[in-house]
Amino acid sequence: MTAFVLGATGFVGREVVRQLVVRGRKTLAHVRPDSSKLAEWRAKFDELGAQTDTTPWDAVALAARWREVKPTQVYILIGTTRAKAKADAVQGNIYETVDYGLTKLAVDAARGSEVTPRLVYLSSVGADPKARSAYLSWRGKAEDAVKTSGLPWVIARPSIITGERDDSRMGERTAAVVGDGLLAVARVLGGKTLRARYRSTTPDVLASALIRIGEAPEHDLVVDGDALR
Repeated sequence: MTAFVLGATGFVGREVVRQLVVRGRKTLAHVRPDSSKLAEWRAKFDELGAQTDTTPWDAVALAARWREVKPTQVYILIGTTRAKAKADAVQGNIYETVDYGLTKLAVDAARGSEVTPRLVYLSSVGADPKARSAYLSWRGKAEDAVKTSGLPWVIARPSIITGERDDSRMGERTAAVVGDGLLAVARVLGGKTLRARYRSTTPDVLASALIRIGEAPEHDLVVDGDALR
């Protein structure tokens, strides 16, 4: 199997890369060619045993690259925050540009590659094109792009992902602690399904689940809750 990981430098992406290599998969970790930390990421991925790929974010270029390397899975693990978007000089609606825009670009590239890889898309619990939250709404639209791609796909909808990040997200960590506490109470009161769906997770657990559903024979399904643990 050959895995191509978009968003390889992210919180979950780099753990997916690490675990794929441990499993003996040929792994290509994508890094933007204009990344200021390209040399640093190349060194890190080389140490892990993964190949760093610097194909530009362009549908034609990615399609050509995938015709060459023939990935069996394309992991789409991309997203942004307001702070990161500001640092990357992303203008306008950041969720439309990054979360949706790059996902749609990847889908178009996969369709144009004629390779038929499985798309493994990391979404979020609550994603829905009609959601009032801009983030969840554009995530839902990105899911629709994946679902209508004509390719085999799986979509993961985790809740809050906790752990050591390069960027500080105190609000997210606090929400995870408080939320897990409330969900523990809900479980006692009989809300097991609610707790399973919204309980926080960690990048290592989520990465393992993403690889598992990415390589399983079943596809064209949305996975959340305990199925991601």
